[in-house]
Parts: sequence; C-alpha cells; structure tokens
Amino acid sequence: MDLKVHFLDNQGEFDRIMGQLAQAHWIGFDTEFVGEKYYVPVLGLAQVVSEDGIYLIDTLKIKDLSKFLAIIEDPAILKITHAGDNDYRLLFTLFGTVPSNTFDTQIAAGFVGYNYPAGFGKIVEKELRVSLAKSHTVADWEARPIDPKALEYAIEDVKYLPALHEKLTNKLRKHNRESWAREENRKWEVRSFYEVDPNKELLANDLVHQVDFREKVFLMRLYRWRIERAMSSNIPKETVLQSRHISTVMRATKGGPNAFKSNRTMPEGVWKKYLETWQELWKAPATDAEKEVLNAIPKPLPEDPEREWTMELLYHFVKKQCLEHEISAALLLPKGDFNRLKAGSDDFDHDLLHGWRAELMGAELVSWMKKGGRIKVRWGDGECHLSM
Repeated sequence: MDLKVHFLDNQGEFDRIMGQLAQAHWIGFDTEFVGEKYYVPVLGLAQVVSEDGIYLIDTLKIKDLSKFLAIIEDPAILKITHAGDNDYRLLFTLFGTVPSNTFDTQIAAGFVGYNYPAGFGKIVEKELRVSLAKSHTVADWEARPIDPKALEYAIEDVKYLPALHEKLTNKLRKHNRESWAREENRKWEVRSFYEVDPNKELLANDLVHQVDFREKVFLMRLYRWRIERAMSSNIPKETVLQSRHISTVMRATKGGPNAFKSNRTMPEGVWKKYLETWQELWKAPATDAEKEVLNAIPKPLPEDPEREWTMELLYHFVKKQCLEHEISAALLLPKGDFNRLKAGSDDFDHDLLHGWRAELMGAELVSWMKKGGRIKVRWGDGECHLSM
C-alpha cells in the first residue's frame, strides 16, 4: 500500500483531517514520546494511517488534540496498534482518554503461533516479507526539526499496520480465535485498566512485612513523598530518590545525620538535601487513613513447598496446552500473574481463569489451578499417574 505522507503542524489543517477520519471505519496509529526525563511523558509525535494516507501529527505544535482523541474513543472506528497498551496508557495519563474498538497486532500474533510479546519488525518480516530498519528507536522526539531518518522510522511504525491486521485477522478466523483476541483487547477499553493504586510500590516491597508499624507508616510516606516530589518537578522518581536507597532512608532517618554518614552507599548530597523533610515524615503520628491502608495489607502466607511444587507442575500442563494449540503461554498466563496465583495472593486477577483461557485449558485444568491442592503421584508399569 503506497500512501502519501502528510505532516500536520497547523491546528486548522489538523482539525480538518481529523474531521474526515472521524468518518473512517478504521485507523492505525502509534505515538512517540519522551519519558526518560520526566514524570509525565511528553508526547512528541503521533502517527496515523488510514486508507487515504499517513498523517504525522506534531503534537508539540498542535495544542488541541480533542478531535484525534474523539476518534480513539469512538466505538464505530477500529483502532489498529502494535503493543498499543503503551500508547493508550500515555493518552490516558495525559488526557484521560479511554479507547474503544481496539485491535492489537502483538496480541493477535500471540494467538497464531508467535511468542508473546513479539516485536513489530519480526511479525512484519514474517507476515509481509518486509524488513524494517530500527535505527532511530531512541530519537529525540522533542527536537525540532525532527530528524528525517526518525520520521522514516515513525512512518514504518504505522505503514504496515493495515496489511498486518488483514493477515492476522485471517489467521485468527482460520483458528476460530477472533473472539479470543477481541476478549483480550477489551481489557484496554475500561478505565480501571489504567488506574494505578497509589500504594503499589509499597505493596510490592517485601520490606513492608519485615518492619514494625511505625516504620511501615514512614515507608508509605516515603514512597508518596517521592511521587509528589517527582510530579511537582516533572522529573522521574528515580531522579528524586533511587529505589535502591529506599531501605537505607527508612532505616537511617530516625538515627539522624550520623546514621547516614556511616552508610556510604548513598550520596551525601541527597540525604543532606532531604533529611529534614524525612525526619518530619518520620515523627508525624499516623493518621486514621494511613492506619486503614496498612492494617488492610494481607500478611504473607507461610512457605508451602508442596503447594509451590504443585502449582509449578500445573503451569507446565498449561504450557503444554499452549504448545499444542500454538498460543504463547506468556499471553495466556503471564509469569507475574502465575506467581501471584502460586503464592495465593489476594491481588491475583481471577478473570485470568475464565473466558478464552478457560476454554483453552479445559475445565479440569482450570479447576486444578483454582484449587491449588495437593497432587498425588503414583509410579508403576512405566507410567506416572497424577490425581488431586
């Protein structure tokens, strides 16, 4: 498909083109952003492909993107992406946009024999016999004028989406898996997918289970302080305070300057800059809201080697099912989600054992995964018998 490329850096022309695309049945799109220097990423470019052309949107000059965002939200228009969750997360962060009617080539590929997540270039090369050059994946999308080579890369990122959609849709249809891919994409079309627990970092740190209540309060405040500081200055959290120093700050703050002086792992300039603030956070009494959050944190389950072995064995059965049906196991049950299931964690998403996943695994295996009970092994006559 040989399409004309249009560069949109004028609001009036942008609004006119988006008005036309609002009547389309489908678009493909991608975004380029700068995230490593900021807390809130800067959207530097948006690329859109339609049957009429390719449109490169200078999002630093187009101040009102509402007509484009309305297309993303329009259920009548199919949106084709590759690894689109990153693009949708960015649009939600910046504008509160929640997409509808989505199709992702990376997800679709995972249902027709590709490992998940497969790179765009690999899928394009295998499906369309086209080799892509990826030399500008770290281009400075804030720089103006944009490097012409970087623009060529940006064009390639959307140019092949329509043909790839057609190819993968045909394969999905052949395997009766269109509904499976649609079910997986539908997760992106609800607001809750993009909302983040403000205590996510706290809950993910095993340290919260190893310290006393007052230290837990401080640890929670420290994480929130880091976020607030990063937001106010629009810099990465790691620039404010590196994650590897969190435990040092938690343990040394109550001891004052001498505790930090005796610990050489942390730069002196950092703790001297923030020590007074950290000590204030340490000394303040816990609020009722903080107590409620901390008291709701579930205690870790005791180690259970038998359950761990059982769940690992069951996961190998899951992987076997995936091999036989040419579906990526990482798409069916990502390792992180499986680890939460294995640990009996309260935050395991039980929807992962329903829908197309349950259909693929089968009722018996799903039942075993849910129960997580003991598996009995009996050897004899050259056979191995398993029962739960």
